[in-house]
Order: sequence, then structure tokens, then C-alpha cells
Amino acid sequence: MKIVLGYILTYSYLILILLGTTILRKKFNYKEETTRKLIHILVGFSWFIMIYFFHTSIHLIIPPLTFIFINYLSYKKGLIKSMERAENKSKGTIYYALSFTILALITYLKPSFLPYYGIGVLTMALGDGIAPFMSFNFKLEIGNTKKTFTGSTGIFAVALIISIIFNNYYALNYTVINYITLAFSACILEFIGFYGFDNLTLPLGLALIAYLI
Repeated sequence: MKIVLGYILTYSYLILILLGTTILRKKFNYKEETTRKLIHILVGFSWFIMIYFFHTSIHLIIPPLTFIFINYLSYKKGLIKSMERAENKSKGTIYYALSFTILALITYLKPSFLPYYGIGVLTMALGDGIAPFMSFNFKLEIGNTKKTFTGSTGIFAVALIISIIFNNYYALNYTVINYITLAFSACILEFIGFYGFDNLTLPLGLALIAYLI
């Protein structure tokens, strides 16, 4: 019964996010970038629902796996306007679900990987999601890229806070040097990802580094 409830709550939560952001865009004229990033941030919190109900069982893989296909269809057909870029160049939403799925699979095969899975996806969801909001009024770009110093600062701060929280909760024995290493790594991994590819480089790379240190 707990597993069934987990599926119901997970999918209900994700559907409510999509419906809510669609309403914000259509009825209240929210910008495309705003609704996209709201989805980016809020979907990350589904990790807590899945971990609570599924823990490290195979069920952890199913919800993000289904959204790989849903997001792909949306990317090709423009089904969910609130989470797609108008120019349709970025496969970021597909990569987002793919990284969730890969880390869930690793956690299923190696249950001790659970906290590193959380560090990776939550830094992606919150850090990469918050970064554009921090850059709205101060867009000092890094070189010829669309990345900004303020956005990177946001990612650094989020990665730092999340690693501290997870260290305290899961007793990972991190040191201050470890925190700084993870925060800087998050900035680099986000920076090297273009056209949505940072939704793979950031969570997968950071989770691996968090595990190795």
C-alpha cells in the first residue's frame, strides 16, 4: 500500500506542477523562462517523496523513467509549453529526467549511493533553477557564454548548503575542504553544460564527486 501511495503522490505532485505553471503562463502571462525554472526547481522536491515511499527499491526508477518519454514527446510536439523553450533548441527537460533516472538506477544497484543521489539532483534542481532569477537584474556574463557570475554564485551557495545539510543528516564525514570542493565542482559542471546539457553534467558529475570524496 505504501508503494501505491508513493506512486499516486509522486505523479499527482508532478502533474500539479505542470498544470499550475501552465495556468501561470496562460492566465497570468508569466514569462516562458519563469515557468520553466519554476518547474526545474519544484520537480526536484519529488526526490523527497520518492525516497520516503520507495527508499532504494526499483520503484525509485519508474517515475523519472516515464518522464524521459513524456518530456521527449513534449520537446518534439510542444505538448507542455510551460517547460519548453520557444526556440526548441534545448533538450534540457529530457536530460533532467535522464539524470534523475541514471542516479536512481545507481542507487537501486548500490543503496549506499542514496545521499549522493540527493546532492546531485537537488543541486541541479535548486542551483540551476535559481541561477537565472539571480541574474535578472545583474547579467555580468562569463566570456561569450550566456552563463553569469551571479548565476554561478547561486549554484556555489546552493551546492554548499545542500552538502552541509546532507553531511549532517547522513553523517558523510565531510570537511570544510570537501564542502568547498563540491561547491566549486558544481559551478564548473554547470558551466561546461550548454543547451541543457548541464542537466546531465551537474547532477551526475556532482553526485560522483560527492561519492568519491
